[in-house]
Amino acid sequence: MCLVIAVDLDGTLLSSGNKITEYTKEIIHLLIEKNFYFIFASGRHYIDVVDIRDSLEKKVFMITSNGAKIYNLDNKLIFSDNLEEDIASQLCRIKYLDAEIITQVYQKNQWYINNNEIGNQFCSALSSLRYQYFHPDNLNFKNISKVFFTSKNLKKLYILEKKIINLYGNKVHISFSVPGCLEVVSGTTSKSYGLKLISNLLGISLDHFIAFGDGMNDQDMLTIVGKAYIMKNADARLKAALPHIEIIESNNDHGVARCLNKIFLENDKYIL
Repeated sequence: MCLVIAVDLDGTLLSSGNKITEYTKEIIHLLIEKNFYFIFASGRHYIDVVDIRDSLEKKVFMITSNGAKIYNLDNKLIFSDNLEEDIASQLCRIKYLDAEIITQVYQKNQWYINNNEIGNQFCSALSSLRYQYFHPDNLNFKNISKVFFTSKNLKKLYILEKKIINLYGNKVHISFSVPGCLEVVSGTTSKSYGLKLISNLLGISLDHFIAFGDGMNDQDMLTIVGKAYIMKNADARLKAALPHIEIIESNNDHGVARCLNKIFLENDKYIL
């Protein structure tokens, strides 16, 4: 029996128009009325996840910044973890002068960037946060929850990923949310850790969780739940890493909602 549904947002629950469709809202509402719990598990900042949750008009758990901040159904912060200050400092400097890569930083409710070249996968329109420019010599490195790098030069990002892993090992958790966005959080932080925390809080085994995702930052949570699904539009590396997981329709074809409707509502069944 599945009781908890964890969903990534961008590329998974949200359409390419950055919205939860009316059909998807209807399915979520029906399942919440049947006492299912929902978890929004995203790399996005808390402020952006709250906006999406509010559009749903229902209570959900929120795993934000890839697990750096986790909130319960009453919007209370139940877990918070930040990068070590020396690591945050080094990450902010490591590609600061590279014109092909945008270095981006989440610090509390602030969003900092080193440049805003649109050609570098910079998607400021997707966020209600307003960015500020930073210089590493003038930035306080306390309370930085996430540093991420965006670029159209994927080769450079893959090289950077290996370099960061070699430098910090398990002191950081590093993953791609989409092919052009490399994200770094504390080593004790991840979406899977968030699911484990919520599992303990609810007293519901992870075997009774179902999860949906499309990016490499979803891989860890997709592997610990009772049932998982990957979106048709997902990163090819995720599909290759988890070939045993079923692929469903894309985010623009209401993939998550159609899957949930088929499993739980069409025949009013609650079995995985």
